[in-house]
Amino acid sequence: MKRILSMAICVTLLAFACITASAAGLDANKSKILDSLKTEVSVGGKKVSLPAELVVQAENFLKRDDVNITSEQADEIIDNINKAMNTLKSSGITSISNLSLKDKTAILDNIRAAAEVVGLTVSVNSTAKTIVVLKDGVPVATNEVALKITGSDVTAIYVFSGMFLVLIAGCIAVALKARLFVK
Repeated sequence: MKRILSMAICVTLLAFACITASAAGLDANKSKILDSLKTEVSVGGKKVSLPAELVVQAENFLKRDDVNITSEQADEIIDNINKAMNTLKSSGITSISNLSLKDKTAILDNIRAAAEVVGLTVSVNSTAKTIVVLKDGVPVATNEVALKITGSDVTAIYVFSGMFLVLIAGCIAVALKARLFVK
């Protein structure tokens, strides 16, 4: 019985070891930038903010280990974000598509300046109306609609199936030892 109990405990610990977890966090500078990106601006009585999917892309980029941002860089990025928001606020228009060319250019210049602080480049495709932010030629953020291929992690299913099989085998072993199957 002690062996079965210890085996069950080992399998349970193994199951918990197989479950993935993410402990990545943001330091103070990255948090300031993310908070600035989440800020809502009141334009003509309406609240305007960056779309949630773009904020998530920025957060995922900031969580990367190879992204280090100093306090000065964070302040410069936040300054550019605020300039873009002020341009939007002063225009009085809530939709980017309705902005004047001058305002669009000013906002794009602020985006490019903020991106350059951390070594990113901004690529604009005016015909497709997309903006792609690149790090060493690899996209890290875009306003393009992407087809997301997702899948589930079946590791936990395998572990619990294994636990169930071990449990059944243990029950059979105990039943055989207790001679429960003998006529």
